Amino acid sequence: MKAVITEVKFNKEFESKFGKLYSFHIKYDGKSAVYSSKYKEQKVFVPGQEIEFTEEVKTYTDKDGNQKEYTVIKPPQKQGQSNFGKALTKEKTKYSGFAVSYAKDLLVAGRISREELADQAWILFELMVAMDKTLES
Repeated sequence: MKAVITEVKFNKEFESKFGKLYSFHIKYDGKSAVYSSKYKEQKVFVPGQEIEFTEEVKTYTDKDGNQKEYTVIKPPQKQGQSNFGKALTKEKTKYSGFAVSYAKDLLVAGRISREELADQAWILFELMVAMDKTLES
């Protein structure tokens, strides 16, 4: 849904399983809803601006035992990219650490000279990346 936000009022801060959150009352199209943000100075819902969001009706029991409803609004989630690229980069950082460590072991064992350390680390790194690519197939 799209609507122009007419009013935003800070309600309260509270602890959740996601850490500290800040609750806001949002008014739009003659309706009122609740929005929770990680930031007290939230910039998602701004009076006078049109925004796309989703509405979700939730229920709770008040202190008298009556079922009540309220609306929660959320901005649309951005289409995330695959984590494959990040995972591959993370693996490569592991490989670089291993490669330097293995090259250091060769240096300590007297198999290579100090000048050869960086070259051997690169050779081992490239070997690990190449081997990992064969496993992806």
